[in-house]
Amino acid sequence: MLALHQTVRIPDDHILRLNVPSIPKGEEVEVLVLSKNGDSHAAKLALMAEAAHDPLYQQDMDEIGSDFAFVDSEHL
Repeated sequence: MLALHQTVRIPDDHILRLNVPSIPKGEEVEVLVLSKNGDSHAAKLALMAEAAHDPLYQQDMDEIGSDFAFVDSEHL
């Protein structure tokens, strides 16, 4: 299996052209397009920091902690 990674910008006509070396003509391939817009690592960290002050999030975390408290007290 060949894995190919290319970073491109979307052109005005929204048609992407890929350079695909070493794959025979007519072979079936799978193409996946991932947008980097809004999914930056810094944005995710900012959302996590914001969640730390959310009362519902904190309540959920406390509930999960109490659900697994017995596991934490066990010694292997």
